[in-house]
Amino acid sequence: MRVLGIDPGTATTGYGFLETNGDGTPYLRSYGWIETKDNGDPAKRLVEIYNGIKDLLSKHSPDVVAMERLFFFSNQRTAMRVSQAQGIFLLAAAQKNIPLFEYPPGQVKLKIAGSGRADKKLMQETIKEIFNIKAPDKKKTHFDDVADAIAIALCHIRVKRETQNEKRDTQNVQRKT
Repeated sequence: MRVLGIDPGTATTGYGFLETNGDGTPYLRSYGWIETKDNGDPAKRLVEIYNGIKDLLSKHSPDVVAMERLFFFSNQRTAMRVSQAQGIFLLAAAQKNIPLFEYPPGQVKLKIAGSGRADKKLMQETIKEIFNIKAPDKKKTHFDDVADAIAIALCHIRVKRETQNEKRDTQNVQRKT
């Protein structure tokens, strides 16, 4: 399975591309960010995001896209902009017929760090440890978004694995009865 994880934003969108091998072990194949220019024109930023995600989808050919679902907000303007970016990701995935799954932050935190209340630092440290990576010196704030995107992709893989195991267990119980 090839999963492109997205942490949506308008200034910086993090992404992480994971692929599983035959035994289901996830490998980090690529990561980075889409950075837009703050030119005062939100429409131009959305075009930059759209072009960036189209390039990623073409380059990596993921089986699915996993994205963070906007759960709550403290700044209405920021929430609106992030929602617009999410719409761009939905559109780009739909145009390529790639399923898109959304996960709330609490579920991602639970699946990756073991607690739905894990803080950003713990999440980043967990991702760094799992995939043996470190933040680039000059782009540490961008790496926050990247770590979140990788965590979202890994969350999707873990949720799908659990779902498959549950189906297998149910089938085994039904065969025994």
